[in-house]
Amino acid sequence: MDESYAGIPGSDLVEAGLADLAREAESVPALLVAIGAPRLRELGVPVPERPVAGPEHRLYALLAATDVDSAHSRYNALLRRLVSFERALACAGRVDAQRVREFMQALGAEADRDGHVYFTGGVTAVLTGWRDSTIDVDLKPEPDSDRLLRAIALLKVRLEINVELAAPDQFIPELLGWRESSPWISREGGLDFHHYDYCAQALAKIERGHARDREDVSEILARGLVSVAELRRRFAEIEPLLHRFPAIDPPSFRRAVEDAATTAERRLVRR
Repeated sequence: MDESYAGIPGSDLVEAGLADLAREAESVPALLVAIGAPRLRELGVPVPERPVAGPEHRLYALLAATDVDSAHSRYNALLRRLVSFERALACAGRVDAQRVREFMQALGAEADRDGHVYFTGGVTAVLTGWRDSTIDVDLKPEPDSDRLLRAIALLKVRLEINVELAAPDQFIPELLGWRESSPWISREGGLDFHHYDYCAQALAKIERGHARDREDVSEILARGLVSVAELRRRFAEIEPLLHRFPAIDPPSFRRAVEDAATTAERRLVRR
């Protein structure tokens, strides 16, 4: 898949679908891409021209074959991921450190009260230095006043960047003391900008488990932004709360955390 799609939500699913369509394999990703083929082609995604008859019905049948009770909800969740990818790609502009700073200054100038903005994901990678650019700006504003949210919506259009309200605590339990552990970046106007707690970011990425997420976790640990001991300790703190997030499989999450920690330890030994 074109590297310009890297970092767009759902890109891993679309990439798998394109690969399966190219080898004429019928799979969940392939049928999803077939459903979105007209719009994806308009956006420049090289969807194979081979027509797929009735991809909507075939996708539902494939999901129902594994678990009929959850087929409807999984079908809708997949469509939401496809639409999210299409929307992000439609307004995607590569956002480098300079454009992030421009966004910070513009948003700070709009604030009518003191507040905080916590960046996560691609912006952290760009400002910290292991990526040159990102597709979208993920953030959590506090407080999330109407004025600030309206300003974000306007700046998305004016600066031509994709901004999403997203933070680790939407996907995993909130870590104790995350605000105090969120490194300060700068103050612009009435807003203090921070990186969202690095350990919370790492754990959320480990749970999601996409290829780009694993790369980011590796960078976070290799750069010493989070120690292996902290990763294990803070996972242990939230582990009793994982039942509040039904999408998480606790044993799988624990194994993934341990795998990431062990891999980081091996790298340290080789140095």
